[in-house]
Amino acid sequence: MARKKVMLVLPPRDVDADMYLTLRRVFEGRGHQVGTTSMARGAVMAQDGRSIPVDDTIHHITRYTWDAYVFMGGEGARLYFDDPHIKKLIEDVKFKTIAAEGNASALLAQGNLLARGKKATGDYHYASMIVEHGGVYTGTPLEVDDKIITLREPMYAEQFANAIAEKIEG
Repeated sequence: MARKKVMLVLPPRDVDADMYLTLRRVFEGRGHQVGTTSMARGAVMAQDGRSIPVDDTIHHITRYTWDAYVFMGGEGARLYFDDPHIKKLIEDVKFKTIAAEGNASALLAQGNLLARGKKATGDYHYASMIVEHGGVYTGTPLEVDDKIITLREPMYAEQFANAIAEKIEG
């Protein structure tokens, strides 16, 4: 199996460090390369005060070289709502495997990835946003609809990572 490349899109602050570490461990354990990007330069501060390194800013990543994009949620992800750079990133990678956890599922809705009845889950506070943009909010802990994978419950982080890996290994 060829080594695949997974880009973790981190919010500029307040990311869940445990979620990040779990995703990275699973992807690397399956032999895949993991990169990180954010609007923030250098590093982002996690909710618990840990620092997570950022490989490159969203403006500088070479989008076609990555097999999957995972949008990390958290309070900081709200800073990406309605951001034109995030919408452009989502538009540019819409044919790749795309995943989001928690409130980052709203970013996929805003990027029109969930239009035409795509199923998604995520933070229930953003269910109406998913529906308003043409998606079907399921409320399940983990949802897989073709190449779109969404997560509501952080306790299923490992299953989330494995679902993403299975899609790109496919």
